[in-house]
Parts: sequence; structure tokens; C-alpha cells
Amino acid sequence: MILINLLPPELRRTRHQADPVVYGLAAAMAASLLPVALWAWIHYSRIPAAQALLGSTTAELDVKAAEAKRVEDERAKIAEFIKHRDLIVGLLARKVYWARTIDDFANHLTGTWQGLGFEMSCTELQIAATTPLADVGKKKGDQIAYSFRGRFKIVGDVKEKAGDHINAFFDRTERSAFWRTHGFQEKPEKTYRGDTPEWREGIERETVEFTLDWIRQKDVITASAKAGK
Repeated sequence: MILINLLPPELRRTRHQADPVVYGLAAAMAASLLPVALWAWIHYSRIPAAQALLGSTTAELDVKAAEAKRVEDERAKIAEFIKHRDLIVGLLARKVYWARTIDDFANHLTGTWQGLGFEMSCTELQIAATTPLADVGKKKGDQIAYSFRGRFKIVGDVKEKAGDHINAFFDRTERSAFWRTHGFQEKPEKTYRGDTPEWREGIERETVEFTLDWIRQKDVITASAKAGK
């Protein structure tokens, strides 16, 4: 069915038109509420979440910092222990065991000299540390040296044989365990300055006395030297 409005135009009902002012007010109100909503979202949601994350991160950082401090403390203790260990090792490395040296020296002097026609004795002995040698091996570490100064006496059975007896003493000393195993330097006769043999009528023996100054040297191999530091 078709409906026809027969009323004159001025009496006809027209469609309702929305007022633009109302739309503007609504839009302005919505725009004004958006910052409030954004503020509320940030204030009540994002900020508490960020604070909670900050708190947990700070607590974790404190734990890690405490652990790192413990590690550094342990490293400092280890470094101190290593320093003390190196000091002790260095002192032990510098230690010279004189008891064995003196024992070998005594055995050497009381050897079979009688078969060569004379007796050997040491009437004086002085041992002293000397200044480390100038030509220290840089790669091996330090070297320490000791002066082994002795006053020796030869009593021979045959007159005018003192020279042969002295040469025999030097030769046997250089080949002895005492000389070869304890770090003595150069040759035994290096500091020999001559002698004055004397024939003793009372005992019918020829005696000669002389002083020798030997150098005993020891390489000091420490942990740092082994590592090439």
C-alpha cells in the first residue's frame, strides 16, 4: 500500500535534523575525558607495575652486588694466599743446605790422601753470603753466591814434594762429589796464590799452608720465574 501525504508543504512533518552544536559538545566532552582516562590508566596500572618491576630489579641487583662482593673478597684472599705462597717458595728456593755440603767436604778431606803420600786438613773455614752476581740469568731467576774460604794444610812424607801434593789436591777436589754437586764455580786453584813449604825436622814431614776462597752459587727458581714473569 502506498501512503501519500496530501497536506500542504507547510503542514507536513519534516525529519528531525541533529543540532551540530550538540555534536560539538559531545566531541569536546569525549576529548576532555580521554586525558583523564589515560592518566587513570597510567596512574593505576602502569606506574604500580613499573614500581613493582623496579623493586624486584633493585632487590635482584642487591643480591648480585652482594655476590659480586663476595667473589671479589675471595679473589683478594686468593691473591694474598698466592703472594704468601710465592714468598715462602722463594725463601725455600733460596735456602742452602750446608749440612750435606760440610759433610761431603769433611769426607773429601779425610779421603785416601795417604796413598798419595800426604795428609790433608782444613784449619780454618769461613762461610759468608756475598752480593748476587752481576750476570744473573734473567730467565732463570735470581742467583745467590756464598764465599767458602778455607785455610788448608798439607803434611807430606817426602821432602820437596809439596807442589805434587798441591796439584793432586786440586785435581781430586775438582773431580769430587763435593765440588761437582754443590755449585762451586771455576776451578779449585783459581784463588791459589802460592805457598811456602816448610820441612819440620821434629816430625820429619814437609808442611805447606795456603788459603783458598771458593764461590758456591745457586740458581733460585721461583714460581714467578717458572711462569716467565
